[in-house]
Amino acid sequence: MTDFETGTIKSVKDMLSNILHKGYLFHFSQAVCRQVRSKGLTTKYNADEVFRLNVKQLIALAFAPLDQIITGFDLICDQFDNDADDLLEYFEKTCIETDRKKPQFDHRIWNIHDRVVATVPRPNNSVEGWHNAFADRVALSHPTIVKLGEKIRREQSKCQVDMTKILQSHDIKTKKACYRKLDEHITRLANSFDPTQLDQFLKNMAANITLWIIFISSFFSQLVHYYVMYYSQTKQILTHQFLSFNKKEELIKKEDAMNG
Repeated sequence: MTDFETGTIKSVKDMLSNILHKGYLFHFSQAVCRQVRSKGLTTKYNADEVFRLNVKQLIALAFAPLDQIITGFDLICDQFDNDADDLLEYFEKTCIETDRKKPQFDHRIWNIHDRVVATVPRPNNSVEGWHNAFADRVALSHPTIVKLGEKIRREQSKCQVDMTKILQSHDIKTKKACYRKLDEHITRLANSFDPTQLDQFLKNMAANITLWIIFISSFFSQLVHYYVMYYSQTKQILTHQFLSFNKKEELIKKEDAMNG
């Protein structure tokens, strides 16, 4: 699994042609979010529930079977207003296909229907999560060999305990309950796919997608705006006070000179 860098995709295809190459769903979603912002549609996304669902349906195409992608995209396009034409044109060119021209990213790279049905982890969050947790347990930026070796031995012991629990059919609960339920729900939706209900499938799947980046971006934009305003006002106040102080100093000096 990789991101959607064209150079990376080409290198994987040239050097590892016999492997199944997939892109991260997060990066796929992030690309759509960036386009929503760049097309000036962030405000509409945050305010318009229907538009927000339609955007999420574009990402929900990643959960549909490969042979349903183009049909699903056509259904979604019919639900957008004209102000989203640029967004749809981008998505069609990069992820679907235009006339006889292939998309920038092949359907097999960004589609994860097969992984969901097979209950294969969609991202590598578990790997990143382990690295973060292990870094916290080490608690040092540059541990000595002895210190690191001891932490690795403890980690190995923990892994052996977890493996024993798994072999005994115990749930080691590596995910929070809310995420496990969400994964189970998405898997049920994918397994119960009915081609005659494609439109409803995309809506149901879209309802389980959260695009925090839109809201986070909007929040930080407002935060920066207020910071700039606060900085400008503070600068004006300090400048005024500084000038007033200088004037007082000059008056005092003049009075001293006259009295002297």
